Amino acid sequence: MHTRRFWEQASAEVDAGERIATVAGRKGVRPRTLTWWRWKLKSEKRAKPQFLPVVVRERVQSPTTVEVVVGDVTVRVPVGTDVDYVASVTSALRRRC
Repeated sequence: MHTRRFWEQASAEVDAGERIATVAGRKGVRPRTLTWWRWKLKSEKRAKPQFLPVVVRERVQSPTTVEVVVGDVTVRVPVGTDVDYVASVTSALRRRC
């Protein structure tokens, strides 16, 4: 049984440009297993929620949109928009700003 660190190192070798089949052969594991671990590790990185400070500028009885400001970019999303979607858009903006 291999440790998580083993799979992280193997995945890093593929990220550095080596072929999955080459790394898997050298490590003595199946390419499909390495592929699955790469998917799992990357999906866990994407799934980490990042909490941002919230500023309420004015109170509205029934808002229809919510504004998310990241740097100099303002995104308006309808109330009820999927939270995971808004989080992914916000994360993408933070990486670019």
